[in-house]
Amino acid sequence: MIKQIKKEVHRLLDEYWLIPRAFKKTSKLKIMGSKESVKYIIEQHCSLSRFGDGELDSIEGLGGDYQHPSKRLSSMLLECLQSDLPNHKVAIPNWLNHYDGKPKQGFWTNYVVGHHKRFLPWLSFNKVYCDTQLTRFYYEKKDKSKCNEHIELIKQIWNERDIVIVEGCKTRSGIGNDLYDNANSIQRVLGPALSGFDRYDDIYDFIINNINKNKLILLSFGITATVLAYELAKLGYQAIDLGHLDIEYEWFRMGAKDRVPIKGKFTNESKAGHNPEACKDPKYQKQIIADFSK
Repeated sequence: MIKQIKKEVHRLLDEYWLIPRAFKKTSKLKIMGSKESVKYIIEQHCSLSRFGDGELDSIEGLGGDYQHPSKRLSSMLLECLQSDLPNHKVAIPNWLNHYDGKPKQGFWTNYVVGHHKRFLPWLSFNKVYCDTQLTRFYYEKKDKSKCNEHIELIKQIWNERDIVIVEGCKTRSGIGNDLYDNANSIQRVLGPALSGFDRYDDIYDFIINNINKNKLILLSFGITATVLAYELAKLGYQAIDLGHLDIEYEWFRMGAKDRVPIKGKFTNESKAGHNPEACKDPKYQKQIIADFSK
C-alpha cells in the first residue's frame, strides 16, 4: 500500500510539476519539422550536423558505448552546436519543443527532465534549428503513411550528385538496397566501427587533400560525423550527417516492428547486430578509396 502511494505521488509530481516545468523552457526553442528540414537542405545546399543525447552527453565528456571520452571532441562539439555558419545548419531533436501536456514517460521526456538545465545554456532561443529526427523517418513514427514520401524527399539531396560516404568499416550504408541508386557516383572512406574520432585527423586530412568540393559528403560515422560535417563546411564542402538513415531505410523496406539486426551491417540498436559478417561485395570493395579502420 505504501509503495503504491509513493508511486502515485511520483507520478503526480512528474505530471504536474517536473515535466511541464522542463518543457516550458525547451518549448521556446525554434526547431523546423523533419520535412521542412530536408527541404531546407535541398534548397540551400547546406551542410548538417545532428545532435542527439550522445552528442550532448559528449560535450560534458561523458563517454558511451561507441565513443570513448575526449576533451578535444567535447570542445569541437560545443563549438559546432553554438556555430552560425551560412552554409551549415545544426539539428537538435524536435522532441524538445513538442510537449502536449500529456505525461509521456518516453526516453526524451525523461532526458529533458533530467538534463535540460545542463544543455539549455548551450542553445539559443533566437536560432532556428533543423530536426535531428529527419533521418529517423520510420521506426518511431506511429503514423507510417508518409514514410515513403519522406525518404523519397531525402533521396533528392544526392540526386545526380557524386557522393563520398564516410562511415564506419561495418556500416556499409546503401549496400543491399537502392538508397543511393539516384547518385551519379559513389566513393567510400572507412573509419573504425567504434570510437571513430580516434582517426578524425587522418580522415579530415584525406578529404581536404583528395576530395573535390563539388562532391557531396555523406557521413554515417557516429558522433564524429557531427563535428566533421561542421569542420568541412568551414572549408566550403557540403557535408551531411545522416546518422542511422540506412538502417531506418532497411527497417522501412521490411516493415520491421522491432529494432532487428540487419544482415551484413552494424546495427547499434540491436545487440545481435554488433558483429556483422565481412562484406565481400565487389561493388562495395571497388567504392572504397581510403580505409582508416585499422
